[in-house]
Amino acid sequence: MREDLGKFLFVGLEKDKQQFFKSAQEQGIIHFINPSLTSNKDLPQDVQQVVSAIKVLRGLPPQEQEENYSMLDAASIVRDILHLHERNEQLQEDIRVLTIEISRIDVYGNFSFEDIAYIEKEGQCKIQFFVSRPNLYDGEEIPDGLIFIVNEHELDYYMAVNDDSVAYEKMIELKFDNSLSQLKQKFAMAEKEHHQIDHELKGYAKYNEYLHHILIDRLNHYHLFNTQTYVQEVVDGSLFAIEGWVPQNRESLIGNIVDKLDVYWEEVAIEPDDVVPTCLENEGQGRLGEDLVNIYDTPSSTDKDPSRWVLYAFTLFFAFIIGDAGYGLVFLLLALFLRYKYPNVKKVGKRVLNLFTLLSVGCIVWGTLMTSFFGMQIDLHNPLRKVSLLQWLAVKKAEYLLTTNDESVQDWVKKYPELSIVKDPHQFVSFNPGTKSGKDYVILDRLTDNIMFELALFVGVVHLILSLARYSLRNWNNIGWIIFLIGAYLYFPFYLKVPSFLNFVGGIDLAQGGAVGFQMMFIGIGLAWVLSIIKHGWIGLFEVVTLIQVFADTLSYLRLYALGLAGAIVANTINEIASGLPLLLGILLILCSHFVNVVLSVMSGIIHGLRLNFLEWYHYSFEGGGKQFQPLRLLKKD
Repeated sequence: MREDLGKFLFVGLEKDKQQFFKSAQEQGIIHFINPSLTSNKDLPQDVQQVVSAIKVLRGLPPQEQEENYSMLDAASIVRDILHLHERNEQLQEDIRVLTIEISRIDVYGNFSFEDIAYIEKEGQCKIQFFVSRPNLYDGEEIPDGLIFIVNEHELDYYMAVNDDSVAYEKMIELKFDNSLSQLKQKFAMAEKEHHQIDHELKGYAKYNEYLHHILIDRLNHYHLFNTQTYVQEVVDGSLFAIEGWVPQNRESLIGNIVDKLDVYWEEVAIEPDDVVPTCLENEGQGRLGEDLVNIYDTPSSTDKDPSRWVLYAFTLFFAFIIGDAGYGLVFLLLALFLRYKYPNVKKVGKRVLNLFTLLSVGCIVWGTLMTSFFGMQIDLHNPLRKVSLLQWLAVKKAEYLLTTNDESVQDWVKKYPELSIVKDPHQFVSFNPGTKSGKDYVILDRLTDNIMFELALFVGVVHLILSLARYSLRNWNNIGWIIFLIGAYLYFPFYLKVPSFLNFVGGIDLAQGGAVGFQMMFIGIGLAWVLSIIKHGWIGLFEVVTLIQVFADTLSYLRLYALGLAGAIVANTINEIASGLPLLLGILLILCSHFVNVVLSVMSGIIHGLRLNFLEWYHYSFEGGGKQFQPLRLLKKD
């Protein structure tokens, strides 16, 4: 939930300033206000060096950590790590350059520069080395004095012996500063030193935990010092004054900070141009949602906390896109393994693991409701079908179609005359035309496909209505668009002559619902237009343009159906291909292909699951652009 903040003024004696800020840091409830419009975001050099050293150690194999910190010198440890790392990077670059140089000269062998100089002096000639693209002289005579050596690395290498230096068209002259033996010697020395430094650096890995403590300690000192620069000195420097934001539910803790100090404090009025920070305080599942919200933007100080809304909607969207209980079971087993492997994980790591577990359970529940397990549809007579939402909706729709003698039923009867005597919806959906597989339920497949399509739209309409309703008291025009969405959902099934959930589950007559929906659409548009003009003046005339936005946002939820269908088709295709292969090859194909499908599905679930919240849903119930509430507090190691 979002906590309201109060603005407070603190005035105290200069002698109490340092103790006041130390106490404030220990309590961690005051977000001090920087009166300067600009602030220095650069960390001190010593902090940056510790961060750099930790990054170096992060890439090394883990070791048992040093526990006795009393005799350690952080400055020398950080200096040694950075020096070794810098030298190691230089050696790696030297090895790379030497490797290239060796490959260039290796084709000519281990010749001596002294011998080359002797030949040139005694023979009154000039020896040069050249390289060109392959077959430069294909079908032509090689110029006098040019000798072909070898073709390597998709290039032709030559040696030229002439009276003086020459240049050949489309050829590059190679010049060498060291012989092959000298280069190999330098290479060996560089590699030896590189391995020695690697070994030394690995020895410093035991200080990883220690440096994290040093980093936190230095950051705390930096934040304390930096915040003290916000104060304004008054009465010739004998007093200090500073303002800060405090959550209203923690105002009673201010006394713990100023007790025994000559510091006066009181709440002051919030100015119109003040940027009030946003303080979100969530626990449990709400905290998971808050992490998701912060991925995109910080809510404004007037926004309602969207944390739980985003979390539950994201879980539904992710499960819809994955759409498979088998995949969800794999996720859950992985989550349980990680919980067993890392029982002491805390804070962010623990919340990520909790979110992963929640998404896993969501996939299992949704996949069961959709009767899908590793791309295999659960048998029609399996007991799990009794709890299948998809099966229940298919039977309800079949019952409606049979009762109304819908055109689709007539088409099926023409194609399969034996259906003319079937009146029971269960028998109707379980009709099998008699294929070799014995599982070709053509009617059920068609109905479930249409239902999944509508489910995506239905979820989108409900999601947008909830968004519009959340801010309807501050944006009156939202009421009109809610009416429009409900009306459109009633009208379009009638226009397309395709019954919706409201018809075959809700019992609303298709024709009457369509007529009412048609009227609600125009009433909603008109009401949104009028209310916008009342609320915003003449600029509200442009509210009608929102119709395009609402329509586009609703259709955007069809991505749930498309992505879920794509994953299901891939999984089913994998199973069909594997069933015709030898056992071991089939198992290998299933493992590899399902792994790829899972990775792609997870990427789609995360990207599009969040996108539907951050773009479509945020349009109508999120202002954003807020500043996070960041009180001065002591950082602690997880």
